[in-house]
Amino acid sequence: MENRIISTKQLAILVIYFIIGDMLLILPSLSAAASKQDAWLSGGTGFLVGWPIAWLLFRFSRLFPKLTLVQYNRVLLGKWAGGFITIFYLYYFLTSVSILIREVGDFLKTQIFTVTPLHAIHIMMIILLVWGVKSGLETIARTSETFFPLYLLLFFSLFILLIPQVKFEKLHPFMGEGMLAIIHGSLYSSTFTFCELCTFLMIFPQVISKDHTQRDYLLGVTFGGIAISSTILLTIIVIGPNLASIELYAAYLTAQKINIGNFVQRVEAILAINWIISTYFKCILDFYALLLGTSQLLNLRDYRILSVPAGFVIFGLAFAITTNIVYFNSIVSYYIFWDATCALGIPLLLYFVYLVRKNKLIIE
Repeated sequence: MENRIISTKQLAILVIYFIIGDMLLILPSLSAAASKQDAWLSGGTGFLVGWPIAWLLFRFSRLFPKLTLVQYNRVLLGKWAGGFITIFYLYYFLTSVSILIREVGDFLKTQIFTVTPLHAIHIMMIILLVWGVKSGLETIARTSETFFPLYLLLFFSLFILLIPQVKFEKLHPFMGEGMLAIIHGSLYSSTFTFCELCTFLMIFPQVISKDHTQRDYLLGVTFGGIAISSTILLTIIVIGPNLASIELYAAYLTAQKINIGNFVQRVEAILAINWIISTYFKCILDFYALLLGTSQLLNLRDYRILSVPAGFVIFGLAFAITTNIVYFNSIVSYYIFWDATCALGIPLLLYFVYLVRKNKLIIE
């Protein structure tokens, strides 16, 4: 395992990419479908619920700061029970990468490259993933740092260019759908964005430990949460809750509304570029966690030898995991329970075991 190679600044940037990730396009429509014009309240509530979850994951990693999730599964639960929990997480990482690949493929196929075969889009994405993980985590972190100024510029440009299209009356009636609808919508923003940060339990040991590591991590969590909540709000006040609830890529449709003097138009590629950048880094971190966890489970010397075989598996699974967009939308709501289990259920179980056995533990 690569040791202590990520700075706290790079960690914060990776967290921002990871939280925003694919949710930049997907989350506004999910929240609007659940709570209509109150989707922005769902986003804010999800942020308030998700931030403590992100903090708990970091504090949990401090129990064994030099060990990954796979390693302290073995320390706390033993070889067999720990191995079972590890396989559960590895399948979670594998499924997450496959879903992200499929999301990118479906978006590009339906919105931009309409005549390009879906297979070709998936292959290009997987080649970039394999290339990235073979380069190592340090290269991934440095690349994310390089792209970050451009990412921020495009992100804030989107908000500025949409100011003329803003209509705050689309937020009325306030809490018109009731509190249950708001809570329902907040489940998406709290789980799909913050609970999936459990992937970083495989990455924290590679972060250079400093006094302000927790601060920088939580700053990244805060910025990412505010960014995704603001995107939900922008979507509602530009295209309205009714259209946002039925459009799969509601945020992309929002970007298409940019029109400055009938001259600055059709610049929705700004959002598409940002979405692809953030989704790529989220995907490659899940892929890295999958390969590193597998190599530690099997006691391999280097995780890189698994990158190409895993790429082939993901290529096939990306097609098998969902037949079409309609089917994907029908099952996506159940994924929140898996996220919650991996971010809260199992870590709390492991923490309980730690409290019971902490005086008897031997950490190599």
